[in-house]
Amino acid sequence: MAIVGARPQPPVACEPCAPDDLRLRVQSRLAKLAPSPDSLLSLAAREALLGQGKRVRPVLAMLAAAHVGGRPDDALDYGCALEMVHAASLVLDDLPCMDDAVMRRGQPTLHRRHGEDAAVLAAVALLNQSTRLILQSRLPAETRVATLDLLTQAVGFDGLAEGQMRDLRDDAQERDAVALRQINDLKTGALFVATVRGGGLLGGGDADDLARLSAFGESVGFAFQLYDDLLDACSTTSAVGKDVGQDQDTTTFVDLWGEGRVRAAVRQSLSRAAEAVGHDSPLTLYVRDLFQQADLGI
Repeated sequence: MAIVGARPQPPVACEPCAPDDLRLRVQSRLAKLAPSPDSLLSLAAREALLGQGKRVRPVLAMLAAAHVGGRPDDALDYGCALEMVHAASLVLDDLPCMDDAVMRRGQPTLHRRHGEDAAVLAAVALLNQSTRLILQSRLPAETRVATLDLLTQAVGFDGLAEGQMRDLRDDAQERDAVALRQINDLKTGALFVATVRGGGLLGGGDADDLARLSAFGESVGFAFQLYDDLLDACSTTSAVGKDVGQDQDTTTFVDLWGEGRVRAAVRQSLSRAAEAVGHDSPLTLYVRDLFQQADLGI
């Protein structure tokens, strides 16, 4: 869903909104929020949360808050909760009963380092901690409930869990573009929508702002999933720090459309995202820069 003609946003006279500065603030906050490594469970959860990563979702949440006139730090803890969910989802995706991955973020996957039992329980603990972080915030009760609703919806039957289940069990041979887009929207897009919509809510955005941010999140989520499909088909484990070739026994958009059309679809999705919030928005510029750094002809 693209919304054209995004209204210009007022400049935000507050702390710098440079993505690198935001990422460092996120990293510092995550280090404080991560459990002390005084048990196997806490060690595994800490490693999953603090491993290498660009912290894309927290940065987007903070940029979304600034986009609607708030302060980036209005969404800092919400962004950290999102990162906990994302880290947990990666741990679960890597398990032998799912993708059976060997590498993640340049290291052996968590279950290979600490065992499947520790990996599963660390993921559960991180998911729990993400909701606890929001509940313990000093936000008004109504805002806490609204952001918690966004986050939990993106994880459950309308988000990550359902998307992963369908990706694992749906007949890959019967997937067409519509079915595959539905899976991608659940598995990847839902959390991106929750990211920017929640950031906009915490920044004081109105209903129109949140609708535009949701459209941005949908398009960005689709672009990231297409990009992930390209990485799996075209890159190497050493280059991306995780397993590739994981999609050989399933159907992705690379199979349906071919590499050239998928690259074009990434560009189209990024263009729709820009139309939703404005081509000069820091949100647009940040995402565009992320994809320009990719060496896949996008």
